[in-house]
Amino acid sequence: MLNESVIKILKNAMWDLATCADGEPNVVPVAFKDVTEDGKLVVGDVFLETTLKNIKANEGKIAISAYDTKSLEGYQIKGTAEYVT
Repeated sequence: MLNESVIKILKNAMWDLATCADGEPNVVPVAFKDVTEDGKLVVGDVFLETTLKNIKANEGKIAISAYDTKSLEGYQIKGTAEYVT
């Protein structure tokens, strides 16, 4: 489970969502996002064509970076993504 400091940053900051497939990394800024009560990260599908291809190609492996530019507090979260419609 994510602690309150991590959740606060995730809810208030932009995210950088990174994926990789065939040795080619890809990162996108994410503004349409949320953290569910059970700690899952949710991302809106806005211009994520390459990201979705990479998720399918690499068994869903992703990394998310979120940080506060004023305090310089930041976190990297690695996990597995699932595309849900």
